[in-house]
Parts: sequence; structure tokens; C-alpha cells
Amino acid sequence: MTRLVGYSRELSPGAGVASDVAQLTGAGAVRVFTDEGSTEGRARPGLQECVDFLEPGDTLLVMTAATLAATVPQFLATVNCLTGRGVAFLSLSESALCAGVGSAVDPAEVFAALDALRRRLVSLQTRAGMASAAGEGRRPGRPTVMTPERVAMAVELRNLGRPVTHIARVLGVSANAVQRALGATSNPPRPHVGQTSAS
Repeated sequence: MTRLVGYSRELSPGAGVASDVAQLTGAGAVRVFTDEGSTEGRARPGLQECVDFLEPGDTLLVMTAATLAATVPQFLATVNCLTGRGVAFLSLSESALCAGVGSAVDPAEVFAALDALRRRLVSLQTRAGMASAAGEGRRPGRPTVMTPERVAMAVELRNLGRPVTHIARVLGVSANAVQRALGATSNPPRPHVGQTSAS
């Protein structure tokens, strides 16, 4: 007997899976497996349990293909493995990515859907990385070249009336980096008498 078996995972921190579970159940899933909490880069026990539970003739049901894998190649490999076992794949939001169910789909629609999936997965990974960095007190992005020692030297040179371009040459960094660092210091530069603060 053909069964609809659902799977969902938390795509972003705090999003939960309750809504997906309700919708998958409403769509006819006899059971819904889940992975809650951030699962990027880690094993997904719920997905493994789901795959083990599936039998030939079953259909794996998801809200979106993004819940099934972290990358497009991983998604394709997973679907190929399922169809090789006689298990169909059905996404409620991406009909072009379904396998083993319904009618044939225009290849152009499949490529477009895969590209949309790739972009969404990249976005999800970026946001997860930023959230993880923020949780650890790290600021995302390229680290600044202005170390505390360079900032202290820049402040001292500026207080001596040296222009930003000169300070940048001494420190071996860009003038913009020096300007940003000086602007972020709590004590504004004090030019010598007879000299202006202009660079």
C-alpha cells in the first residue's frame, strides 16, 4: 500500500517545524519525521530515521526541497537514491522537482527550480553562519586590518598632527581603514596648535 511519509527540518534558527508538520499531515502524511534546531553541517537523525522507514511504493513528502539537503548535488543524490529504491519524492512547493509522481515536467522548469533551490540553500547557510557568529560574539565579514596596536599608533600620530595619508603609509594600510578606525575611537584627535585636523 502506498504511503505518504513526511519530513521537515528547521531551516532557520527559531523557526521550528510545527507549521510544516501540520501541513504535511494535512496533505496526507501518515507519519512526519523531523529534525529540530539548527542542523547545518551536522547529522540529521530524523532524516536518517525517515529514509530507513520508507519502503518501495512510498512517497517522501516535504514542504520544500530545501529541507532535504544542504546543497543541490546532495539533494539530487538523495532523490536518486530514493527513486532507486522505488520511493517517489514530492515537494508541495516545487512541483518541478518531484520525482516518480505525476506527469513529465519541462526540463527548463527543472533547471529553473534547481537554480532557485541553490540560491535558497546558499541564503540559508549564510544566515545560519551569521547567526552562529553573532551567538559566539564574532562579527561576520572580513576582519579589520586595524589591530588595537595599529589603532593606538594611528591615534598617537594623528594627535601629532600627521595627515591620514601619512599614517596609512606608516602603518601599511589604506587611508580608508585609518579614517574608519579614528572615527570609531572614543577620544577625537587633538591637532597641535596652528595645525588643522584635515587630512
